Order: sequence, then structure tokens, then C-alpha cells
Amino acid sequence: MEERKLELVVTSIHKIDLSENEVSETELSNDDTDFYKYIRGSINEVSLASGGRKYRLRSDNTEVVNVLLSNLSGGEKFDSTIPKRLLREEINVQAKIARMNREINEGLLIVSIIVDNDVKKAVVCKVEDLQFINKVNLKLDSGYPIKRKIFRSAQFILDKENEITDIIVHDLNSKGATYWWDDFLELDELWDDNYNTKTAFHNIDTKVLSKIKKESVSDHTYLRNATIRYFRTSKEFSIEKFIDDCFEGYNPVEPDKVDIEEIKKSIRSLPQKFDFDERFDLKPAEITAKIKSTIHLTDEIDLVIKDEIDIENTISSEMIANKKYLRIRSDEGYEAFNRIKKQRNK
Repeated sequence: MEERKLELVVTSIHKIDLSENEVSETELSNDDTDFYKYIRGSINEVSLASGGRKYRLRSDNTEVVNVLLSNLSGGEKFDSTIPKRLLREEINVQAKIARMNREINEGLLIVSIIVDNDVKKAVVCKVEDLQFINKVNLKLDSGYPIKRKIFRSAQFILDKENEITDIIVHDLNSKGATYWWDDFLELDELWDDNYNTKTAFHNIDTKVLSKIKKESVSDHTYLRNATIRYFRTSKEFSIEKFIDDCFEGYNPVEPDKVDIEEIKKSIRSLPQKFDFDERFDLKPAEITAKIKSTIHLTDEIDLVIKDEIDIENTISSEMIANKKYLRIRSDEGYEAFNRIKKQRNK
């Protein structure tokens, strides 16, 4: 994984033990040890993570934020205030989900003040225990994944006056844990799902796809229809998943005019430019655009498909006496065409 210029000003690590209802500090060892490299790499993973969602402070006096802001200079390690708050909230959640045979995994809570490429940040992240079979003694064991998986994190980005300018929350699970940002961090979503759905689609359509139409109508039609279909049928928007589903592996009709890599780059830049999240639950009702395609039949006739259709039961192709025909099932079309024929035969 790429590592940026990253300084750990102060970092505290606490084990969150739900079964014993306690937190315990884990010392951060020297910088030449595997554990130090693991923790640093985990913080780096948070700083590089894409697909986050933006939040805002619910109040200027929330517990976690106050503790973070009180130690921006790194004068001393963080105490157990933040870990104990997380423990309380996770115990509450565990009591609610136990009847569904689900449980919250224990793990390490990392709290750190960092300077990331000359930008100061306060970072809170959780690495969860993973169970595995020890290959030496073949017994059940637990530990932290070397291929790091930050299950939940929050970055508080600060300006030169140490004022919070942005708050970005990540959750590995597709359905984020509400308790993490709502109860533990006491944050509010900056943008809701309806706003995100409408804004993301509008900007992808008007700022990126519309430019393709000037170069290649066929490529524009295909990619816009794929985008509409994604927004209508997917449960969640993730900017990387969207790009993979709709653009990865696509071979343009006009390859000299349509640069797919440049299109993907433009899409990745949209959330920051036009204020929407990189990941959110989709609200298909917000999408009013129609899937449209045009099939050229003859110099005088085009077949325009204005939305999704059951093509197997609506349109079929036939060969009759060595001549090619399209058969279209349509009560309205049948009646309208017969009226035209009657008028011409009068």
C-alpha cells in the first residue's frame, strides 16, 4: 500500500474487552517492531481510504471531540476516556443484537494525532480481532489481520488554527454501524441518501457523460443507460464499485474519441467538487431519467426504446422468405397502424 508522508504526533492504543467489561492500554512499541509497523500501517490505511462519508459535529462540546482537541500538540498520551465511551456504547449495542445471534467483535481502538502530507488530523479507528486456526498447534486463536482491515474509522481534518474543517467516517460493512457515528462520536450526517442519490447522478450525467455525447452518441447512450440501471437497481452507491460495474472493461465504439481512463478519473473527482458522498444507500425514486436507445431500421425509420423493456416478450427477429423482419408486440401500435392503413385506403 502506498504510504504518504505521515508523522504520528501522539498515538494511544486500547484493547476493548466486552466480555470483561474493561479497557486496557497497549503500549506502542519501538518503531522497528512489527507491532509499531502494523499500527502505523493501519493509520496510513485510514488516511488513504476512499469511499468515506462526510459528517458534521452535533455540538461543540461532545466528549470524544473535546478529548481529541485538547491534545493536538501531542503533549501526552490519550487516557482511557474515549475507549471507555466506546466500550459503553458497544455493550449497549451488544445487548440489542444478542437475540439475533449477532455480536460485536472485540478489538483495538487506535486514537492518534497525525500530520498527513502536512495536513493535521485526529484519527480514531478500530481494528477487530479475527479468529483463526494456529497452523503450529492447530488450536483456535485470535489476532489482528496483517492485511489490514480497518473496520471503522473517523478522520477529523484540521486547518492551521486547529479548527475542524471536515469529518470523514469509513465503515467496512456495507451497512454502517449507526452507533459508531451517532452514539460514540456524536456526529450527524452532512448529506442524506436522497440528496446524495440525486446529486451524484446529476453530476455524473451532466459533468461527465454529456461530454461523451459530443464525441460519440453510441458510447454516450450505452454508458448513460448503464449508469441509470446502476442507480435504479443497486442498493448502495460506492464510487469504485460504480466505476467497476459501468466502465471497467468497456470497449468504446469510438476509441479514438472516448478515453475510458480519463472518464473514470473525472468521476472520481466529482464528490469533492460537487459535494456528495463517495458511498451511500441509493434511493431509486430520485432517478427520473429514462433508459433510451435508438435502433436504426431504414433510412426512413428508427426504433426508439425509451426505457427498460421485457425485450424477450416484446421484440423478436424473424426470417421470412429470406427477408429479415422485426416483430413488435404492441396493442396500441397495432391499432394506430391499422387506423393509418384505413385512412390511406379510403
